[in-house]
Amino acid sequence: MSAMMKKRKRQVSKEDVALTISSSVGEYGENSGTLPIDLMVEILSRVPAKSAARFRCVSNDWNSLLRSPYLTNLFLKRSSARPRLLITFQAEGKWSFFSSPEYLISEQNSNLVVVDNHMDVPKDYSFGVCVPVCGLMCTSNEWVLSRKRDARMMICNPSTGQFKSLPKVRSCRGNVITYIGYNPIEKQYKVLCMTIREKPFKFKAEEHQVLTLGTGKLKWRMLECSVDHYPYYHSSICINGVLFYLAMKSESKEYMTVSFHMKDENFMFIPNQDLLSTLINYKGRLGGIRHKSFGFMDGGDVGFELWILDVINQKWIRSIHVLPPMWKDVVAETRVYFVGIIGSCEVVFSPFVKSDPFYIFHLDMKSNSITRVEIKGTGPLEGQAVYTFVNHIENVNLIM
Repeated sequence: MSAMMKKRKRQVSKEDVALTISSSVGEYGENSGTLPIDLMVEILSRVPAKSAARFRCVSNDWNSLLRSPYLTNLFLKRSSARPRLLITFQAEGKWSFFSSPEYLISEQNSNLVVVDNHMDVPKDYSFGVCVPVCGLMCTSNEWVLSRKRDARMMICNPSTGQFKSLPKVRSCRGNVITYIGYNPIEKQYKVLCMTIREKPFKFKAEEHQVLTLGTGKLKWRMLECSVDHYPYYHSSICINGVLFYLAMKSESKEYMTVSFHMKDENFMFIPNQDLLSTLINYKGRLGGIRHKSFGFMDGGDVGFELWILDVINQKWIRSIHVLPPMWKDVVAETRVYFVGIIGSCEVVFSPFVKSDPFYIFHLDMKSNSITRVEIKGTGPLEGQAVYTFVNHIENVNLIM
């Protein structure tokens, strides 16, 4: 079947493909082209996102079909069942994005994964990045960019290679922290940002603003927040239309997790017993990781705490996982951070810095075994800060 599809691909030219697309989404009927429109939708919803993005250039009809909400939503639904590992870092004056199917990390205890290059962002952008949400990523802060005249944060789709500058945040502050979230009910992306006041012992977020993608002209809108707090922008997660991030109350210095509901645009505050290092999606529930060396782990660690939020009682439930003895030898002196969980019990750790060769670490909590996985395809570069993400979803949605 694969050979037949490749042969057909070689035989069908740009001029041979003619589609007549119904103007009503979902009301696809027969057409006068080489394939019925419903079969075309079925095929295109299964191809890689990068290929689907290129197919827009075939003709105006293909472009209309690939931009239709019906197809983009179908593609997103199917790609959710095949999440990917995503790696990005800045080198040689550009940001590069790489990914690979996530299952390759855990199947048959693989020791080698080859990644594909998706896109390179021009050197004008210099930033940290938020955790990707339904295929899109956003810059996480603007304090580096703020030194430039007319600096902009950016949102991008690594799968399609598209990126777009966001409007400049209205603020007299130099530091801006940003998060991206997605409401699956309304199928809507929003970017939340806060300007930061950093006086001695007076750290807090101010000027809370939100921007909705896909609404024509992009514009920041001011929000009200009842609790003064300082966000730790290194960790966030979006689950079922709710964005969560770690923070500390400005006055009491108490640790907490802040939830921002994408639909209603309101804030809620969940107390923490201590500062968690990473927020995770644990089987559809909010979870967190805590360990003795906040921010990183190495071969000297013996375990970590897994915290799961009891939503009804708004309390955290703690469990302790003891690392296998071989952890000390496999990880050794490499400083790694907790990336996230794939499947139901498989943890991925990544170094903070790019090396050659470059490794990530896969921990199966059920069997309590650790595997070092070499990542090939990112080039021989080393020494750069590297961002690694799991559960990345390919998305053919255009950034509007």
